[in-house]
Amino acid sequence: AEQALPDQRLRDQQFYTRSLIESNIDPLITTDLRGIISDVNQQMEMLTGRTRDELIGAPFKNCFTEPERAEEAITRVLRESKVTNYELTALARDGKETVVSYNATTCHDRDRKLQGVRDVTERKHFEHALQETNVELQTAREAAEKANLAKSEFLSSMSHELRTPLNAVLGFAQLMASEVPPPAAHQ
Repeated sequence: AEQALPDQRLRDQQFYTRSLIESNIDPLITTDLRGIISDVNQQMEMLTGRTRDELIGAPFKNCFTEPERAEEAITRVLRESKVTNYELTALARDGKETVVSYNATTCHDRDRKLQGVRDVTERKHFEHALQETNVELQTAREAAEKANLAKSEFLSSMSHELRTPLNAVLGFAQLMASEVPPPAAHQ
């Protein structure tokens, strides 16, 4: 019974820690000092198309199209303690490539001994979506300008087509209204 309470607390703490890692909406990886993956979340599994078991123990650099740049990212974090907005291209098992913004810090144990690197890799889908939206807006703007030009041309030609016959009608109406010369009976 004495052992059960600390064991339950440990399990509760592990569950809480795991739920924090999994609740992150971005892919998360933890590596050791050599760049070997020690933990991942489900977002990382989805990004790479690999299971947690396949990723843990594998080199971090193998998840990217340019392994040397990925290795340099780990080296920079260890040297500078923090890296932000380092662009890498993640490579999934099926060949799909996703541009990501690599953001990482070093992690330490209670005694402040360096343990490894914690990485939050943000997908750059917002940037891509913004570019697509800009293209759509540009296309819509060009279509609106083209429609406005067509409307102006139509009104210009219709104005001319309507003005010519109406000028004659207006002229006769003014002549009749002036009564000089007075209109004939048949008029």
